[in-house]
Amino acid sequence: MKARVEADAKGRRHVHDACIEPCAIERGMRVIGGKWTGSVLWHLKDGPVRFNDLARMIGGASKKMITERLRQLEAQDLINRQVMDTAPVSVQYEITEFGRTALGFLEELRKWSESLPEDMVND
Repeated sequence: MKARVEADAKGRRHVHDACIEPCAIERGMRVIGGKWTGSVLWHLKDGPVRFNDLARMIGGASKKMITERLRQLEAQDLINRQVMDTAPVSVQYEITEFGRTALGFLEELRKWSESLPEDMVND
């Protein structure tokens, strides 16, 4: 449903028929907008990656945060977790076909981000 904005006699704006459910952008951001989520998916795009390698690729994120994000992404069927039968035991992660559907707009976000002025980016 599309929201309609009207002004009353005093010029005050009123919204009618607003969406009760979140809009498509908000829904998508709820899935992919968490801190480090896009980075995790991006670093898995070229194939399976072991946890410690992934942690090194994502500088600035704690292992605890990466673990939380990986669990969330696995629950959403965006990645698969595989325990390797090695000594010591290691775990690797791989993006799913569903997860790959996010790579197109992550690539566009990467391009857009690279075009931003340096002073616009706050670290």
